[in-house]
Parts: sequence; C-alpha cells; structure tokens
Amino acid sequence: MYELTKLKMYTTSWFLEQIFKYVAKDYQKRIPKLVNIVKKFSPDEGVDHILEVIEDNLEKNPGVQKLIHKIFTDYDPKYACRIFALVIINVGFFWTYYEKFNSKRFDIATPYTILISPTMRCNLQCYGCYAGNYSKDDDLPPEIVEKIIREGENIGTYFYTILGGEPFVYPNLMDIVNKHPDSIFQIFTNATLLNENIIEKFWKSRNVVPVLSLEGGLEETNERRGKGVYEKVVLAMDLLKEAGIPFGYSITLTRYNYNAVTKPEFYQWLADKGAFFGWTFLYMPVGRNDDPSLMPTPEQRAEYGKFIRKIRGNLPIYPMDFWNDAPYVGGCIAGGRRYIHINHKGEVEPCIFAHFAVDNIKNKSLIDALSSNFFREIRKRQPFHENLLLPCMIIDSPWILREIIAKTGAHPTHPGAEDIITKFKDEIDNYAKEVRKALNPIWVEEFGGKIPDEEPLEKEVKV
Repeated sequence: MYELTKLKMYTTSWFLEQIFKYVAKDYQKRIPKLVNIVKKFSPDEGVDHILEVIEDNLEKNPGVQKLIHKIFTDYDPKYACRIFALVIINVGFFWTYYEKFNSKRFDIATPYTILISPTMRCNLQCYGCYAGNYSKDDDLPPEIVEKIIREGENIGTYFYTILGGEPFVYPNLMDIVNKHPDSIFQIFTNATLLNENIIEKFWKSRNVVPVLSLEGGLEETNERRGKGVYEKVVLAMDLLKEAGIPFGYSITLTRYNYNAVTKPEFYQWLADKGAFFGWTFLYMPVGRNDDPSLMPTPEQRAEYGKFIRKIRGNLPIYPMDFWNDAPYVGGCIAGGRRYIHINHKGEVEPCIFAHFAVDNIKNKSLIDALSSNFFREIRKRQPFHENLLLPCMIIDSPWILREIIAKTGAHPTHPGAEDIITKFKDEIDNYAKEVRKALNPIWVEEFGGKIPDEEPLEKEVKV
C-alpha cells in the first residue's frame, strides 16, 4: 500500500505542479477559469460549497487577493509550485487518508507534523531560550533522523519541522532533507548562518521553507539575540527574496517586546521583505535563565490575539498565533494529536515546551512512542478546557500536566525542566487563574463559546 500511495502522490503532485505553472502565466484570469472547470466536474454538494467559498474569497477578500498576488509575483514559480503541490496533496489530502487509516489499525492519531531537533548546539546565547538547558554534547545521529522521517512517512506524516539549537549547525541537515523530496521541511533558524551556498541547496528538492527568528525591530532583536543579529536576519531575508523562495518569520512574545510587535506596519515590513507567513509563540519559562516575569501579561496575550485576528486578511502575509489560534484546531495539539517533538537525544516529548518523556526513538518505533501511556493520557484529556483560548496544559491548566506526569512517570529531559511544575508552581497557577479573567469574556463574546459554571483551578499532585 505504501509504494502505491507514493506513486499516487508523485503523479498527483506532478499534475498539480503543471497546473500551477499554467496558472502562474496569467493567474488573474486563469484561476477563475480553473474554478469553473472544476465546478463542471464537481462530484457532490460538499465540493460545490468549497468552490463557492473559494470564488467568494477571490472576489471579495482583499487579504486572499494579496496573498495570491504574492504567491505568483514574489516567488520563483518552479519553487513555489513544488511547495504548494506538496502542501495540498501530501501534507493535506494524503495525511487525511492516513489519519483515518492509522486510527483504525493502530489506534493512534497521525501527527500532522513531527518536530525534530537534531542538535541543541547554537552559535547564539539568547536569554530565556526554551532550549538553553539541554546538553550540547549530543547530536542525533543522521541514521536516527532518517529513521524518524522514514517511519513518519510510512504513517502519512509528510511535514517536518526542524529546530534546535540552530539547525544549520548540524552538518548533515541538507543531505537528509534532499533524500526526502516528498516531504516539506519547515526549518526554524536564527538566520545568522544562512548564505548563498545553503540557499542553493534548497533548490535540489525544492521542499524547504525557512522560518527566520526575530523579536521585533533592531533594538528588540539585538537585545535578546545579540549585537548584529538583526542585521544578519534582514540580510537572510534579502537573499531568500532574491532567490524567490517562500519563507516565514518567528516571534517570541514577551512582556517587553509587546509594543514593538503590535504595529501593523511591522507586519507590512515583513511582507515587503518577502515573508509569506509567520508564527508567534508566548515566552515560556522552561529554558535558560527561565523567568516567569518575561511572560506577556494575560491582558497582553488577549489583546495580541485580537490584534492578529484584525490584521490577518488585510495584509499580504499570514500571521499565526500559536496560543490564540488554538480554537481553529480544537485546542492543544500536543502528545501526538497533531504533533510531537523529538529532541537531540532521541527523547520523544509531547510538545516543544513540555520537556518530559517516557520513550526514546533510538529504541522504540514511532508507532510505539505515539502509543505510550504518557501520550494517551494527554490525548484522552484534550481539550483541557471548554475555552479553547486556554489550550495549554503547561500554563493554562498546569495541574493537568502535573497529574499526567505523576501518573505516567514521565521524566524531565534536562536539568531544570521540572521548574515549570515545581519551582514556578505557584506563579504558573496564579497566571492560569488570571488568564481566565482575560480570555473567558473573549471566548464568549467573540467566539460564541461557553465556559463551565465552576472549575477546579488547582489540584494538589505529588510530582
């Protein structure tokens, strides 16, 4: 079945690439024509409805119009067509097929993406780095990285997020990526090592989408990441734009860069530099010099979500907020529900910010790791709250994380990983209480959701 599916993927992706190339020559006229052709052969009302939504957005949604214009004008069509074919077919259609198949056969959820940190070595020393306390002596052997991707593709995961550490410190990275042309690799990088030689290697399989980290403007980025880093990030953006390669940005939202990253002109600047999408993550006190006071306030978190929802659709860029966008994916996606993280030692963690594990991929198959009691306990309890703006078992319902760790025996994956459930317990519990006050009204008023009349805000759990 696997080989037959791979053949179907290749054929369908090739066909979609040809359509993309055809449309790219005159997209404003040819997209509506293509939609009309598909409508004539539409198999059911469900497809009809999807086509109606597409037509409506093409005609009336300025954000969609700007993004489509960007796809066909800012990026090299040979590269862009490959990326979007893989997204639609392998990461989209075939993942949906495997999700149903694996649920029946193995009783597991299929990760939409698998996060891999092949190394935790890095050429920067950013304060508060979530990965800063992992050891720097261990890299994942290339054959183990290959094993993860091979087993992942076998169960239908064709989207890999590479981070660390700094991924481009890892010498075998592009050799591995280029061996897997059917998958997409989203590589989070500090951008300081990106150069023409590395970018040239992206073209071999045309399946890399780099995501460049910054903290706002020059002052905010150099303050946290080091003098001169902002300038190197901007240079990397210019190189990628010149090469016609789609890329994204990544921001860590803290209490102190909030004002800098809540300005529409900042996101317009990112779009002008060539970014197509971006991620914002809350600062989490789980790494080097961990400090809960760096977290954005509950009010800032709430207002940032409103800000992103306001500018999204009005600028030629697609910004995403990892916490505030949780309602669109049904809450927390950790523990294998939609993603997992495998660190540099092979330990299989439920989340990039939950540094606990029970299994190591070096001596367990991916299916066995996804079937662990640790991950099953997490998935069984998802979503953790009726208010999906409170998706997180680490900072929104921290008593749940403590309970799961105590029940399953999950161990910390580096010194200090347990701080979030021990040293900072009272602060995080208080944060969880306060964030409810900020986000419950938004959940009701903006999303039309409900909240429980009563809820336990704390459980005493021995860890």
